[in-house]
Amino acid sequence: MQRMRWLLIGLLVLASTGCARRDWVSDLLVLSDVTGTWEGWVRSSYGLSANVPRTSITLVLQQRGPKVTGELSWSRGQGRVEGVVNGEVLTFSEGIKVELAVDGDEMWGRTEDRLFAKNEICRPCYLRLQRVSAPGPAPSEPPAGREP
Repeated sequence: MQRMRWLLIGLLVLASTGCARRDWVSDLLVLSDVTGTWEGWVRSSYGLSANVPRTSITLVLQQRGPKVTGELSWSRGQGRVEGVVNGEVLTFSEGIKVELAVDGDEMWGRTEDRLFAKNEICRPCYLRLQRVSAPGPAPSEPPAGREP
């Protein structure tokens, strides 16, 4: 009986160490590639009609794994941004706080970040971006579909 108790305790310890691992689901997600130059606009919810002007913005992004860094430029300045890609969602946590849905060469989302609100452009703000350029494969990489 004593031996069975120790065996069960040992199995419980082994099973719980497997549960303490980091989330394996995120390892399996296919990350969207957001590297490149993105151009688009930001405007208020009142700006969804055609007669309210939009403010142009540009994002130049670099991605390594899920981590994304880059520059945000617009008519009132520029600054660094940092965030992560998880599946088809890009979330910036530095520079601007926004969550953008990524679909190929398009991104869109909504924010109430102070960057735009302090200048009374909008609250909430809607962003829509389109990739205008992406870096090509590195010279050492063979073109897709060909054997080295």
